[in-house]
This record gives sequence, structure tokens and C-alpha cells, in this order.
Amino acid sequence: MTNSNKLKGRIIAEGYTLETFAKELGICSSTLSLKINNKVKFLPDDIKKSSEILHLTPDEIKEIFLC
Repeated sequence: MTNSNKLKGRIIAEGYTLETFAKELGICSSTLSLKINNKVKFLPDDIKKSSEILHLTPDEIKEIFLC
């Protein structure tokens, strides 16, 4: 289950809106919303790309995506 609050906080801290972050991921904002709200799982490729965009450490990846 995704830690939505930590993910949203990191997206904002990196200077993105949810819409601009979704574009960076190559998905529509409604799909990102479903993923952030744990209606749809982040796929491994989504996690990898998100961690690159947001400059996440391995510990942060675990805290956000693998909790």
C-alpha cells in the first residue's frame, strides 16, 4: 500500500503538482490519483520512474511504496 501523504509531500517538495508529476510519469492525472489513493497499485516501472523523478533514496522508496 502506498503511503499517500509521504508521496504527495515529496511531489510538492520537488516542485511538481500532481498533474505535472503525472505527465513526467507518462500517465494521466486521473490514473495517478487512483494510484495515490490505493485504488490501483503502482507497478514496478512506476516506482522506478517515480524514484528517479523524485530523487528518492532506497529507504524512501520502501517508506512510500512498500509499507
